Amino acid sequence: MSKKQETGTDLAQADSQKPKPTQKLGTRKVPRNERMAEILVVAGRVFAKHGFHASSMEEIAIGAGITKPLLYRYFGSKDALYLAIIEQVGQYLSHGLNVIMSHPDPQQRLEQTMLSFLAFVERHREGWSVLYNETLTTVGPVGERVASFRGAFIDATSSTLQALLGEETQEAASKADSIAHSLVGGVEAMARWWVDHPDMGLNEVHQTLKDLYFPGLLALKEMR
Repeated sequence: MSKKQETGTDLAQADSQKPKPTQKLGTRKVPRNERMAEILVVAGRVFAKHGFHASSMEEIAIGAGITKPLLYRYFGSKDALYLAIIEQVGQYLSHGLNVIMSHPDPQQRLEQTMLSFLAFVERHREGWSVLYNETLTTVGPVGERVASFRGAFIDATSSTLQALLGEETQEAASKADSIAHSLVGGVEAMARWWVDHPDMGLNEVHQTLKDLYFPGLLALKEMR
């Protein structure tokens, strides 16, 4: 074999032994819906940790293993990405609420609504924290969607309370609505506290809320 041939063979062998460049996750052939779901998980963690304004699209892109231009191609803007998380979390909660509202017993329905909400918070702490970030969700499209999802819970709680109290009058409906706002706000406040104190178990948190609210509700029922 000539020296020229030997040199060419050596170069080919050396080239074959070089480490191959690591393929970016963003170049994998992943279906669009699956990719977007992966991004939402990462974005939820980042937004929950830093808040909306301090979070960067670059950090989210790196966490998702994609380029920042690709992230913008999927969601268009940071506002749109944040809204997509709000929408996803709200839809999860709404689906669970719709199932519970088919229960015929109003007291059981109210207990299950609380439990379902708390179970969601336990499983999706980051997503829930994003949904209920009070510093951001008061105005604009995000605020409108949060108000819509929260309003659905208040309406469902109000109708359940009216059924529990057993009086079909305008005055009773108004009272049930006022109690529903107080109850939903109390459950949300407990959930915010629980996110920072995860050592308390789900059943203990649920029982604490029942002990707080149900004696008064049942006393109102007996007064009818």
